[in-house]
Amino acid sequence: TTASATMRHPGPGRAARVAVVGGGAAGLAAARELRAEGHTPVVFERGNDAGGVWVYDPRVEVDDVTGTDPNRARVHGSMYASLRTNLPRECMGYESFPFTRTFAGDDRRFCGHAEVRAYLAAYAEHHDIAKDVRLRREVLSAEPIDVDPIKAVDTAVDKAVDDARAASEKDSFSERWGPRWRVTSRGPVGSEAHPRVAVETFDAVVVCNGHYSEPRTPSYPNAERWPGVQMHSHNYRTPDATFKGKKVVVLGAMASGEDLSREIATVASDVVLAARGFVPGAPKNDFPVESYPKNAMLKPGIVELIPERSGVRFEDGSVEEDVDVILYATGYQYAFPFLSDAGGAVSAVDNCVSPLYKHVFPPALAPSLSFIGLPWKVVPFPQFEAQARWIAKALSGAAPLPPRREMLDDADAFERSLESDGIARRHAHRMGDAQFAYDDELRALCGSPPLATWRAEMYAATGARKRSRPASYRDGPIPWSDDVARLAARAEATAAGFGTDPARDEAEAGAA
Repeated sequence: TTASATMRHPGPGRAARVAVVGGGAAGLAAARELRAEGHTPVVFERGNDAGGVWVYDPRVEVDDVTGTDPNRARVHGSMYASLRTNLPRECMGYESFPFTRTFAGDDRRFCGHAEVRAYLAAYAEHHDIAKDVRLRREVLSAEPIDVDPIKAVDTAVDKAVDDARAASEKDSFSERWGPRWRVTSRGPVGSEAHPRVAVETFDAVVVCNGHYSEPRTPSYPNAERWPGVQMHSHNYRTPDATFKGKKVVVLGAMASGEDLSREIATVASDVVLAARGFVPGAPKNDFPVESYPKNAMLKPGIVELIPERSGVRFEDGSVEEDVDVILYATGYQYAFPFLSDAGGAVSAVDNCVSPLYKHVFPPALAPSLSFIGLPWKVVPFPQFEAQARWIAKALSGAAPLPPRREMLDDADAFERSLESDGIARRHAHRMGDAQFAYDDELRALCGSPPLATWRAEMYAATGARKRSRPASYRDGPIPWSDDVARLAARAEATAAGFGTDPARDEAEAGAA
């Protein structure tokens, strides 16, 4: 089917044919919101099933476990076998499909990855969007057509040109809606002997390829001569023989580093958890020192590897010798190789995707190019829906975007604020507590009411419990510290006609 056959004349109520790159939680939210607004989404998912990062893959990148070789045989998944959510299921769930019952038999509030994957499949079934997903189909390139992307950038940057052309471009298709896109895809992935390449035209592209598959691995002096094993957490699955009886340094104390250091300590002889600027026992460090395993110690960041003694030197000058393994739990980088022909309208440098209007639209190509899921340290699923709804309504004309100059000025002001506020560029998309005001802002642009306050309350209570009980916060204590919010979430789901299973503590107490 051609784009012209499925698209009405531009204006309020415009329907677009939209390529969605990635079939994870963000891509599914995009399909749902685009469908609801009257568009036709086509979701390209290179894996065997929808679900993105929540689809567990036991394979690892055996030819390069550091994840630094661009020619390595890539594995998209980064999920480790024992992973449990670090947010309660009620908080995680999409607003349009509450996560208040079990879908794969795991009734824990902080459930395992298989339960989340089953929930995402149920979400797709509930909204009838599984039919929109093309599995084992990889997007090779997305190229803007009908407009010179460099010219679009220049138009956005040069206000004088904007003003001079405003009248003549008022009704211009590309000026209002952005360019159409030529999307080249290959599939089915896994059948490289006879890959089928297809070239199609779309009115818009929504990028939902996630940011947990391209490792961000640091480089240290002497790393290439260091005799031990160096690997990124992207390639960790279980505490196997690589770690058993070994001395292990885990670098990075965000969620995965914390969890993996504790799990590895169950089989390793010694574990060192290191993080940049870390001072054990200092008030700024979240977790009580006594909460760590007895065979674990805490160190600041790494500055150098010492090949002769299989050693690691840390920021405080101390050295650990006879280290067997360094596990880099140092996060991931944004990568959009399929956008290399987008004319430089957007870039990802030092993990800051820019320029972007409100973390979603590149001003030069909006609204026909957009991103969902760039922010981190957030409650992702409801934010995905908010971003996707805004995109869908921008594409239909129901929520028109500001002029390109205004969007670019806003994006530039945001980047300047990072520098003035002392925020590292790599933390440009880190939100934390600011996420809830952001979500509500996007929802207001769509004419939707704010999210119920119980989500923010649950997020805050969970964070406080995690800081005081990092090894056990997922399992209590009962009653839960966020019990008021938990009951509000369940009441909201019931009022909307969705099922709720008795929580484990309620069942044990004989509650209905």
